[in-house]
Amino acid sequence: MTGSQIDVLLKTMALVGTLLLIGTFLRAKVSLFQNLFLPACVIGGIIGLILGPRMLGVLLISDEIMTTASNMPGRFFALIIAALPMCSQKLKKGELFQRIDAIKLGIIISLISALQFAIGFLTNIVFTKLGLEMYSGYGLEMMLGFCGGHGTAATVGGILQNLGQDYWEVAQGMAMTFSTIGMVGGIMIGITVINIVSRKGLTNYVKDPGALPKEMKTGLYSTVDECPSAGRITTAGGSIDTLGLHLALIFLSVGAGYVINYMINTYQIPGLTYLSSWFWMLMSMYVIWFAVRKLNCEQYFDANIKSRIQGCVTDFIVTAAIFSMPIEMIAEYWLPLLTTSVLGFVVTVSVLLFLDKMYLSKDWIEKSMGPLGMLTGDFITGVLLTRMVDPDFKSEAMGDFSIAYSINTFYCVAMLAILFPFVVKRGAMAAMIFTVIHAVIFMVALCLVNLKKKG
Repeated sequence: MTGSQIDVLLKTMALVGTLLLIGTFLRAKVSLFQNLFLPACVIGGIIGLILGPRMLGVLLISDEIMTTASNMPGRFFALIIAALPMCSQKLKKGELFQRIDAIKLGIIISLISALQFAIGFLTNIVFTKLGLEMYSGYGLEMMLGFCGGHGTAATVGGILQNLGQDYWEVAQGMAMTFSTIGMVGGIMIGITVINIVSRKGLTNYVKDPGALPKEMKTGLYSTVDECPSAGRITTAGGSIDTLGLHLALIFLSVGAGYVINYMINTYQIPGLTYLSSWFWMLMSMYVIWFAVRKLNCEQYFDANIKSRIQGCVTDFIVTAAIFSMPIEMIAEYWLPLLTTSVLGFVVTVSVLLFLDKMYLSKDWIEKSMGPLGMLTGDFITGVLLTRMVDPDFKSEAMGDFSIAYSINTFYCVAMLAILFPFVVKRGAMAAMIFTVIHAVIFMVALCLVNLKKKG
């Protein structure tokens, strides 16, 4: 990387940082953004998109910076995915199987994730039959935008680019659009559902679902005393900074992933060449973290520090992905996008509430809100809706949701590795059948777990 290329990257980061600050200020001051619970990265990214060269042209941003911003999400996502296994804790023997509702919830979330994929591919098939020229990979974006949120949606372009698909930029923009639609729509639907069920007396722990702490709306804590700790300082400053230590371990797994991917492609190892380098980064961290624990060094790493790194990277790549979206190309697909979104909301909400009511043993309303937020926004949206129906966390809703989210993460990571090359090689019809089969398998698994509990 030349000095001029580094300069372009720094200029891009400066622009992204400025947009993030603007987004933070607007979230703290504008009631509309507070009521929609839009993150600062989304607000800043939208401001940059509107004022940038792809819309009004008020901001004079060079093509180099726009290209760098478009490529940032697919590359920087490596830091997020590589860090996932880091600081993971062992479950005590039998602990998971004592949380039957959590297992059921994880299966239900994964089932709906598969259906979201299937809806996208079905839309592709239908509009292709109607004569609209659809790009071959359409169908991946809605689930990754709705269920994965902006952070995961921002990776779509990079994965498709690595697979040699020239439509990667529009696919990334579509995924980011689905993320924004999902987050706003999911919060509005979630709040509506909560108000309806609370008026009917179906909630067990809340009387006023609108009574949220001020910081949940503004995004900022009012006083120093209210600020929680960002994590433990595990190193003495004279050796290495704690943040540097955590980043070093993450970059070790990133480097290992690149090396493994290079070796696989050099020797053309059958069955493995289609997997992206980020998949091997993830696998590398599992091995590295296992070694760290065997060496009794896990006390030097803190889960909160890791989460702050992931959150920081996510904020930057989401802002970059949104303000660099190819808005004109996305506009060409407005009807498939609208159709997929409506079907996504209808199927997600109806199937989730139906299955939760049927299969969960206790507090099914409270336990439905986290998955509802996650399946249309992200994990934080799920936490927000859960807090609305259980502000003091008196139920097991938050704990079950966290376990269910972890179960679904394994499925989603596997699908990221498998489904992209699958749809590129075999098309939307094969991908739809593939994901529908997954949904059927999850439904069978749900019934079996339910029967086992009764037995």
